[in-house]
This record gives sequence, C-alpha cells and structure tokens, in this order.
Amino acid sequence: MNRDQLVKKWRFDNFDGRLFATCFSGGLLLALMTGPEGDLSTPTYSFTHSLFSGHVWGFLIFGVLLGLAMVYGRKVRLGIFEGAWIAAFKRFPKALKEFVAFAGGVRQAIIGLIAVVVALLVADFTGPYVHDKFSWSQMIGQLLHTRTYGYIVILIWLLNTVRVAARYRPEDPQAPSFFDAKWVKIAGGVIGGLFFAACADPWLPVRFSIKYFEFKGSSDDNFFHHWTTYLWTGLGLLVGIRAALMDHARSRAVVASRWRTRHIKVSANTRFALYGAGLFIAIEAPKFVSPFWQVTIFQQIGIFCLLAVGLNVVVGFAGLLDLGYVAFYALGAYTNAYFSGALPIHPPFVINTFFVVPIAILVAMTSGVLLGLPTLRLRGDYLAIVTLGFGEIIYVLASNLTNVTDGAGGTGPAGSFSMNLPGIHFALNGFALGDDLNFYYLLLAFLIPILFFFNSLNHSKVGRSWAAIREDEVAAASLGINSLKYKVMAFAIGASTSGVAGVLSSAKLGSLFPSDFALQVSIIVLVLVIFGGMASITGVLIGAALVGWILQYLVFHSFIDYQDADKYMYLGALLVLTMIFRPQGMFPAKRRLREFQDAEAGLGSADAMGSAVEGPLA
Repeated sequence: MNRDQLVKKWRFDNFDGRLFATCFSGGLLLALMTGPEGDLSTPTYSFTHSLFSGHVWGFLIFGVLLGLAMVYGRKVRLGIFEGAWIAAFKRFPKALKEFVAFAGGVRQAIIGLIAVVVALLVADFTGPYVHDKFSWSQMIGQLLHTRTYGYIVILIWLLNTVRVAARYRPEDPQAPSFFDAKWVKIAGGVIGGLFFAACADPWLPVRFSIKYFEFKGSSDDNFFHHWTTYLWTGLGLLVGIRAALMDHARSRAVVASRWRTRHIKVSANTRFALYGAGLFIAIEAPKFVSPFWQVTIFQQIGIFCLLAVGLNVVVGFAGLLDLGYVAFYALGAYTNAYFSGALPIHPPFVINTFFVVPIAILVAMTSGVLLGLPTLRLRGDYLAIVTLGFGEIIYVLASNLTNVTDGAGGTGPAGSFSMNLPGIHFALNGFALGDDLNFYYLLLAFLIPILFFFNSLNHSKVGRSWAAIREDEVAAASLGINSLKYKVMAFAIGASTSGVAGVLSSAKLGSLFPSDFALQVSIIVLVLVIFGGMASITGVLIGAALVGWILQYLVFHSFIDYQDADKYMYLGALLVLTMIFRPQGMFPAKRRLREFQDAEAGLGSADAMGSAVEGPLA
C-alpha cells in the first residue's frame, strides 16, 4: 500500500467529523439531561460542578465510543476498511452456539457454573439496594432467595434448548426415550408450573423457607393459600398437554424467529423459556424498587403499554392513522366513573369495577364502529383529520357538560376493584392504589391475555387481511378483501383495549379531569408505537417501557430544569430522529421490515396511506 492509499484509508473527512460530532453531542446531551440537578441562577457553576462527576464522564465516553463505531462502520460500508472486527463479531454467536451444543462433560459443568454465577449477578442487581453488592456475604446470600432459583433454571433451560436445537437433525432417526412419554411431559408441565409459582409468587417473602409448603399457617406465608399458585400450575398443565400432543419431530423443530434477517433461529422450547423469563422478570422487578417508582414507573408504563398495544392494531396492523385514540380512553374512564356513582348523573345501580370492564369494552367498541362506518372510506390525511375531530369532540364534551361529567372540577373517586372468592381476596380503592403492588399485578392480569390474543390475531386470516390493506388497499380489494369490514374491525378492537386502559386508569387516578384526555395523550401513544416499531407487539411494549421510563426519569433527574410541559419537545425530537434514521422503528415486525425493504427497492409502498408503486411485493 503506497502513501496516498494509506492517507486515504485513515483520512478523517468532513462527513466523518459531523458523524462523530453528532454522537459525541448526543452523549453530552444525555449527560446534561440525566446528570445532577443544576441552578439556573448560577449555570456556569452548576455545569462545571457536574462535569467532573463519574455519571457525566460515563456518558461522554459512551458518545466517543459510539462516534468511533459509527465512523468505522461507515468506512467498512465504503470498502475503505475490511471490517474484520465486524466479521468476527458476527461469527461470535455461531461459535458460542457450537461451543455450548457440543461441549463435553467438563465443559458442560463449567457452563453450568457460569450460568449459576450469572443468575446470582442478575438476582443481586435486581434485588434491593445495598451499599456493596459485590461483597461475598451479599452474593452468597442470594442463594437463600427463592427467585434466584428461577433465574438459574431459566438460564439452564435456555442453554439446553440451544444444545438440543443444534444437535437435532430431522434426517437422523430418533430413539424413543423416557422423556418422550406423554405422561412425563404433562407431569413436567405441572411441576414446572409449581416451581415457577414458588419462585415468582409476588406475595411470598423473598427469603426461601420450607414452611411455605405447609398447609397450615397464615395466608401470607402459605404457598397453597395463594391463587397465583393454581394459576401457574394450570398454565404449566396446558403447556405439558400441548407438548404431549405435538409430534416428536415437530416438537424439536427449529423455526425462524421474527429476527430472520439476522439469521437467528429459536426452537419452540426456547420461545417458552424466553416468555417465561420475561414474565418472571415482570413479576419480580417491581418488588425491589421504592414505592415511588412502583407508582410512577410501573403503573404508568402499564397504562402506556395497554394504550400502545391497542393503537398498534389500528396504526401498525391495519395502517390507519388515528389521532383521536384518546377518545376511547376517555369513554372507558367515564364509563367506570358513571357506574361507580362518581358523576352528577347517577346510574340505576352501582357495580363492582371488575364488572365495569366488559361494559367499557362494549362502549368503546360501539363507538369505534360508529366512528369507523362513515369515516373509514377516507384515507391518509383525511382520516387523520376526522379522527382528530372525534377526539376533540369528546374532550370538549367532557369539559363543558358540567352537569354530566363535573367538567374541569373533576369527578368523585371512580371505581373500586374488589373480589372475594374462595382463596381470592382482592381490594383496591382509589388513591390507596399507590400503597402496594396489587395494581401493577392487576395490570399484568389484563395485559398478558391481551398480548396473546393480539399475537394470535396478527397471525390469523384477519391479521393477513390487515397487512394486505396496509400494503395496498386497491390490490387487497381486487383479491376480494372487504377493506371497510376489516378496517372497522381494527378500529373496534383497538378501541376496546383503550376502554380497558381507561377503566384501570380511572381506578388508579381516583378523580377524572378532562385534561387527562387531551390530544397530547394520543400524540404520546402514537410516538410510542412509531418508536417501538409499528405492527410489532414486542417493539411497542419496549417502546412504551423505554419512553415512559425516560419521561419519568427526566422529571426527577434533570440538570437543565426540565418541566413536564417540555416532554412534547423531546418526544417531537425523538419522532423526527426515528423517521430519519429508523423509520421502521427500533424493533420492527418481520412483515413490516420486509415492506420497508420492498419500498426501498421500488417494489411497493411501506404505508397504505401512500400511493402504491406499481409492481408486486417481494
């Protein structure tokens, strides 16, 4: 390589400088936004005082490393660098998988020991705060906590499913084994459900005790007095029955996951392990944070997740731009207030909030159908304007009908979740919801079935019809798909989830105010869907969790005197950056990602609201 080629290879051009400066500025902005609180009267002192903190330096180093990585990646794409590190990084997962799959007895023991250490570290850092988390007594003490066993089993399960999937070849004859018996699979499912219940029971004390499994004692410390025990055992039984009914070869078949473009494949057992790990963390994490964060983070994120999943049906699955989604949220909340006797107009009878949920679903779905039938013949901006008007109508009615909604003065306490059945005693009342975790677990009880229902719906005939309408409505109509029918269905189903969120939110807030249902709420939820990845359930949940956490974190850890009204500025900037650099979202669905790839290749449109490009979709 001559001197000119060497200079060209290592030249830091203007574009590289702008790219590096952007990443470094991003790290600096994160450092200022999340650093120590400042004082506007002495901004220079506050800036220099916080600049030398480890927190700020960490973000600055992050910005430098990100900038160098982005510049290196650009030069690899241009062919200036060979990208040996990138190739090695891409080969690492395959090499690690082969190491795990074909390990001998000694290596398996080492891998198992590493899994136990990782589980201890996870349990340690997700547990309550202590001054020295790396102390020997602290680490060993985690072995006395029930949840640590859950982390260990999940990690070993994942490692074993990787080993089985890598070793299995369909052409090889499979000798029958003891574990292939149907009754063994069913019994294993029941035992697994019981073990999961013991490790993830939110009401058992954290420290393990054999007394949990005695039939006598108080209901708080007795494992068999909790209804969650029988819930998880029943789910384990269903998993075992499903495994017993599956064909032997099919049960071990490896199928492509939603991250197909990255050549990652998972087995059915691995998916179950990942779902179990996610559910286990969702149950365990809230128990080890302060009551303030239980209220402001987990409960708010839960409501955001419900709203975002429902709007994802309309915007992501069906490709319809709905700016008035908050109207269904308000209808669900005021329905609960009405049947709780919290409004000036009194209902014929006051009912439990649990029984208000189906009524709120019916009200929201009916409103969605009534709105959709006359308006869903419109497309694009026209549909957005109509839905925006509907949301504003509901907001104005809630503000001005003081003899019905109490207007800006707010309603009385809306709703009370309570249940008294054999083995189930549950009660939540108004503002007392912030005193415990029960409301968070109630959110999970609603959210998890909704996620499974929407995931199944997305892969059904209805979901495929929505995708066809989203990609090209004219082509879908030519194939005999009734676009109006399926679009109204999307509106109604999405509205139903918003109605459920309204009931839960009204019970959490106590009093309702029209300002709780302003247009900005619809915009926030839309940003969550776009940022996470339209049509991706996983992406929407991660987007809702991440953005919801950031908004709350900024309120209490801001250096630049952050105000609550400033969040719309940051959300707008986030939306602009997402549209420029990642229009498909952070975690796009496989089908949605393919649409964007086809649109970039000129084979179709990635948005049903736009005009379709001539030519078939790949």
